[in-house]
Amino acid sequence: MLKKITLTLSLILLINLQVFSQDEIELVESVPAETLLEQSSLSRTHDVWLKMINEANESIRIETFYFAGKNGEPLDDIMQALKDAAKRGVMIGIIVDSSFYSSNEETTIDELEDIDNISLAKIPMGRIAGGVMHAKFLIVDNENLFIGSQNMDWRAIKHIHEIGVRIKNKELAQSFLDVFNTDLEYCSGVFNKEIYSGYSGSNNHLILNTDNYGKVTVYPAFSPVKLNNQSMDSEETELLKIIENSKDSLLIQIYSYSSKAKNENNYYDKIDNALRSAAAKGVKIKMIIPDWAIKESSVKFIKDLSIVENINLKIITIPQFSEGFILYARVDHSKYFTSDNNISWISTSNWERSYFYNCRNATLIIDNENITSDLSKVFNNIWNGPYAEEIDVNKDYPPAKRN
Repeated sequence: MLKKITLTLSLILLINLQVFSQDEIELVESVPAETLLEQSSLSRTHDVWLKMINEANESIRIETFYFAGKNGEPLDDIMQALKDAAKRGVMIGIIVDSSFYSSNEETTIDELEDIDNISLAKIPMGRIAGGVMHAKFLIVDNENLFIGSQNMDWRAIKHIHEIGVRIKNKELAQSFLDVFNTDLEYCSGVFNKEIYSGYSGSNNHLILNTDNYGKVTVYPAFSPVKLNNQSMDSEETELLKIIENSKDSLLIQIYSYSSKAKNENNYYDKIDNALRSAAAKGVKIKMIIPDWAIKESSVKFIKDLSIVENINLKIITIPQFSEGFILYARVDHSKYFTSDNNISWISTSNWERSYFYNCRNATLIIDNENITSDLSKVFNNIWNGPYAEEIDVNKDYPPAKRN
């Protein structure tokens, strides 16, 4: 009898451990077609999005800068999956930035208009905070979360380098649902900070138990500062804290970097100062930016940073597609970095003042050596590959062709 009771208790314990081990996490990457970056073994954006949507049973929430499709290209599958999900009764809510929608001829999202179970909203972030709704996240069934640099754009799937992460955890997903629901209120154009009174908070770091990466500590941070309440971690604050606490290395891949505030004569030097201070302490810093970031308003700051001791900076240029030039594509749009051997930062923010003070953005901060190792491999493959070259302070860089 004692053996039977012991066996029963062991089975109950095993079942409970399995229940608590249901968290999932995977790094997600978009790689430009016809490049060596396709050799990466990380999960692909198209496959992850499609699987998440196809497995939705109750709800899908998407908050993204914009939608952009093209006939015959991979976003077609995503759009059809959303339509199919709505047909089987999944409730779908989507928020995009109103100013981008109004000022562009891109109308892909209109395909989802007037479909039962799909509601579309456009947030006037310019009126609310002076910027744009720049976040990119997807939540399925209130527990399966994706966040990354990827817009809902066919080029972000096939022709742009992007980094994101998918995490299945109800508590973490709830933090993003709270932001989504708050922004849904703001779609009316009214700014009321009290809307955030029901926010569940992000100060408590979550510990996930995953099969592939083991124990993972994770927490989110958000922008803009104006819309954050006391229970929300600020992207800018957490970014500066991580840089300050770095002891050995920083590997940074960011889409844009500038110390000049947009449309202003004043300077934004918080990140620049933090990087210089870290380098002065002996932290080895490597930074990759795309050729698109070398523009008149930022090239001086980038060149100045590149000559600081312990800071090395390279420019990545993605080769053009064999079938011809593609508008707003063939670029590295990633927004991630690693600190030492354990901290990973995966974000929707670029490193300019407006992204932290005027735009809606979101970040996940992850503490796990194996995840940091995988992200570092992505970085080092690019750093040591044929598409990245050290910046030349004596060279005049013409603006990269975008359109």
